[in-house]
Amino acid sequence: MLTDNQIYRQLQIQLDKYPIGYPATQSGVEIDILKYFFTPLQAKIALCLTLRSIPVAKIRKRLKEKFNIELSHDDLSAMLDEMFMKGVISRSGSAGPPRYSVAMLAIGMFEYHVDDLTKELVEMIHKYFDEAFGAEFFRSSLPQLRTSPHMKAIVPEYIVDTYDNMRHFITNTKETIHVANCVCKQGEAIMGKPCRQTDNIEVCLLIGSTSYAARNRARQISKEECLRILDMAEEKGMVLQPGNSRKPNCICICCGCCCGVLTTAKKQSQPARFFVSNYYARIDSDLCKGCGICVQRCQMDAIIEEGKNFRVDLDRCIGCGLCVTKCKLEAVKLIKKAKVTVPPMNTEILYLSILMERAGRKKMIVNMLRLLLGKPL
Repeated sequence: MLTDNQIYRQLQIQLDKYPIGYPATQSGVEIDILKYFFTPLQAKIALCLTLRSIPVAKIRKRLKEKFNIELSHDDLSAMLDEMFMKGVISRSGSAGPPRYSVAMLAIGMFEYHVDDLTKELVEMIHKYFDEAFGAEFFRSSLPQLRTSPHMKAIVPEYIVDTYDNMRHFITNTKETIHVANCVCKQGEAIMGKPCRQTDNIEVCLLIGSTSYAARNRARQISKEECLRILDMAEEKGMVLQPGNSRKPNCICICCGCCCGVLTTAKKQSQPARFFVSNYYARIDSDLCKGCGICVQRCQMDAIIEEGKNFRVDLDRCIGCGLCVTKCKLEAVKLIKKAKVTVPPMNTEILYLSILMERAGRKKMIVNMLRLLLGKPL
């Protein structure tokens, strides 16, 4: 019979097989996080789930086969719903019987704990990012998020691709739009470091059906309000990071003081390599008068002082355009890269591509078949 610690280790190993893994550490903080999220029985139930949503009947059968635990359909359904509301697994099937799947740590379980954070959890997440998860999050050449420029920063001669134009995307989407509080801003505030860019933390934009709304963690908004939030992000100096697909299911509005993605990347010497962006900034030294506004606006410390002027460190620039939008002399411009990166069609293809990169093509085919059959990887 497995001990509780062995169950949590099995869950860690299973989570580590998914697109954004869950690596082990010497300190064991990853197990502490799992113990925070799951009771021992919930951990066993999670071990019966996969990335593909599966019905209660299949989960019930696996629980019996794997752990000799027999729960009634109603009891297991209640436990799965409790885990979903707790923010440790995902649920789908709004048009029919609910189906359940595992959630990765990020983007996933951590974000699902918005409005329900504790100092204990935030401290563990910070420790885990520093020890292992930060490197895991940036391991793939296909990141979960991409950087889209603020439209006021784009010069007229550039034809902006629709997937780089979040205003166009929001204006034309037929999906519902929700907004939620930013879990990163909430977490930093709990640690005594409130956001320096804005007092408004209700800035996480969610496109289409979302578990946030089902768990009362988001409110539906109009396109007009969504566009006003994008305007506010530009005014307050925050980076637009939509999901890395042509049909993003979220638009994160990020700052360099709170965002786990930006703060983790900023610690590296060449953080730009971790981001997908089709633009970079350039400062005209003849026009620059050294006012320093661009330095204040940059969330990646990419503006370097050189004498009386400034230049852009391309190893740090992620092409967000914040430095451009407040330069009264128009000394800084966004330049479109010669090689344009087109994002995957949707989130599902993004994660399958990350898995293929991680596992290799041959193993990926096996993994895809297992996912289609609803089996663990």
